[in-house]
Amino acid sequence: MRKILLALCVALGSYTASWAQLSPFDENAPVGWCNINGETTGSNDANPVTVTTYEELKSELQECKGGKVSKTIFISGNIEVPEKLRYDKLSNCTIYGLPGSSLYNRSHNDNADYAGFFFCQNWHNVIMRNLTLLGAGAYDISACDNIQLVESDHIWIDHCDIQDGVDGNLDAKTKSDYMTISWCKFSYLIAPWPKSGESDDHRCSSMWGSSDNRGDDEGYLNATFVNNWWYHGCGQRCPRIRFGKVHIANCLWENGTNEDPAQYCIGIGHSSKMYIENGDFTKTVIKSGQTKMRGHNKYFLQSDNKYHFTMTGCLGEDDAVEIGTGYTGDVYDPYKDANYKCRVYDATLVADILRNAENGAGATLNENLLTTRGNDNYGNYEPQPTVIEGVATMEPQVIGIHYYDLKGAQLETPQKGLNIISYQMSDGTTRNQKIKK
Repeated sequence: MRKILLALCVALGSYTASWAQLSPFDENAPVGWCNINGETTGSNDANPVTVTTYEELKSELQECKGGKVSKTIFISGNIEVPEKLRYDKLSNCTIYGLPGSSLYNRSHNDNADYAGFFFCQNWHNVIMRNLTLLGAGAYDISACDNIQLVESDHIWIDHCDIQDGVDGNLDAKTKSDYMTISWCKFSYLIAPWPKSGESDDHRCSSMWGSSDNRGDDEGYLNATFVNNWWYHGCGQRCPRIRFGKVHIANCLWENGTNEDPAQYCIGIGHSSKMYIENGDFTKTVIKSGQTKMRGHNKYFLQSDNKYHFTMTGCLGEDDAVEIGTGYTGDVYDPYKDANYKCRVYDATLVADILRNAENGAGATLNENLLTTRGNDNYGNYEPQPTVIEGVATMEPQVIGIHYYDLKGAQLETPQKGLNIISYQMSDGTTRNQKIKK
């Protein structure tokens, strides 16, 4: 299915009241890679339980090991996590953060067991939503991520606020696959801790793939990043990709400022295959004078071998296709897979949508939405412009385009000869036009 380009003809503040708690751009359901080769359903909201302490959280996660029971875990209040939650072979679990809740771990030491939150080894069919994770700040110790995915698959991480990971905010490695990260906000708000012999500034948000030498990761690490916001302090790896086929759509980079410029936004790693679509790079400031930068210095080439990427429809970057030395095969385009579903909208809307404090990126879901699958109002934005005297109402805008042959059969793209283009308009009408290719 080809992407549907959604364009609003009214200011974002004119949503109807029924949408006040959920953006009409938010499908409120897993999309993209986490629904390929199977679905990501988590617990299907079965067996709900609320936890208010670290010990209770540990106990409920333990019951999900091996898929013995499906579990829906609601986190309530602010819970200190003194030791990383390590579980192997956890399946069919959903973890929700109730509004105002958080997990926090401010431990600053050299022991990786006491930093970070979730070490996910061999996790399968797991959903994490509306979590707020408050780390201790950047300090260069491996495996101290707020969330680390290892040999895990069919993972959906949505509407989370992930801050100040010691090693990283959210990393994936070692054959992890079929992952979607959506509507999440990443930041580093604590000054980095310098470490002798290591990086003095390890504010590295998301590393996909641990080493160029992990050739067995080829074919894995496939992921969708959609509607994510890399906010202040994320100096690099927003994200950095190795090996995987990764679709990055409708994301916002606000990770660098004049006072604290970032090193880069997206890292182009060994054997990475990326499709970067309709994002906004205009809100970040990148350090000048760096080598191996691409475009307008927002993305960084970390390996010149076997990679390729497509940049399309983004603000602050020109459209481009670049193929690295040694790469053979097709250039990755997620929409060539008929089973891949991820709808995107115009890049000019990204900043306002994701920054919205009520229903943008981050832990912005209210309690009622934590048990909702799907958004019946998705894309239903009736034009209700605020009428200002002397200012003409804007004309209806195109929100969908479909192609047909003369017999009415729908086409993926226009074919040679006569075609019919059907434009779906924001006022609910349809306009048709014949074209010759």
